Amino acid sequence: MFDIATDIFRAVITGAIFFYLSFMRGKAAPRLRKMWIFFIIGFGFLLFGGILNVIGNFPNLSKYLMVGRLHPADFLEETVGYVLGFVFLGIGFWQWIPAIIVLHREEDGLKKFQEQLKRKVTELKEECSRLEAQLQ
Repeated sequence: MFDIATDIFRAVITGAIFFYLSFMRGKAAPRLRKMWIFFIIGFGFLLFGGILNVIGNFPNLSKYLMVGRLHPADFLEETVGYVLGFVFLGIGFWQWIPAIIVLHREEDGLKKFQEQLKRKVTELKEECSRLEAQLQ
């Protein structure tokens, strides 16, 4: 009974992550959007494997869907669901982490440039004030 509850809980959590990532994909930074598809596909495969795992726990349900503890169902659950899911998640992280590092470097460069611009604006305001004082 505890196994069934944990399988259902895992499938629900994986489904929630899958749908959340699907919803949030359009709100990501443009450079990161193409990488999100790997996370979505990975969690989709994990959700598929989790659903097959839950179905395998209910003999009445498995006879209608022709899955269960048969070799094709095990192959679909373990290989297609979990292995491909983790492969796509790995590809997503493999592409995402370097992009995040580049974005952080660019952000640091922009912060430095912004500080330089603020200093220049301050200098120009001071110069403008001095020139106005001289003209009066």
